[in-house]
Amino acid sequence: MNFVDREFTSAAEMRAHAAAVHARCFNPPVRLVPKPQSIVEEPAIPVFARQLPTWEAEATSFDAHVVQWRNRMGNQPKAYLKDRCRELGIPYAVMVGKDRRRKVSDARHVLVWEIHDKFGMSFPALGRLFGGRDHTTALYSVRKVEAMRGAA
Repeated sequence: MNFVDREFTSAAEMRAHAAAVHARCFNPPVRLVPKPQSIVEEPAIPVFARQLPTWEAEATSFDAHVVQWRNRMGNQPKAYLKDRCRELGIPYAVMVGKDRRRKVSDARHVLVWEIHDKFGMSFPALGRLFGGRDHTTALYSVRKVEAMRGAA
């Protein structure tokens, strides 16, 4: 029976009817099924889970060199970039920043080419590595260095 088929005399009667329908649909009565007395419960079979190694089961403090090695293996191009920045004497933050001085931009072009050549990264990934630059900027850097190498 729908609300359309039935005529209500008041809003309170309509709300009471809606509440009754809601209770009937969404709160069905719980019927308890009696448990047969003749069935004997079987004992639970223990399940033996594989025991985790200590270093996986709990937080273990590794040596600093292990942590550094894990960080470097996670992002090798970034670690390579930081090492090369140290060698060139240009801070990493400046290299990936917005600095447009000739000394920094030329070194940045060379590093983009080195990382593209060494790791085979895509141009969008190179742009992200060098401070969120566009892929065409990375493409320009690679082409510029390759042209300079060809001219020499």
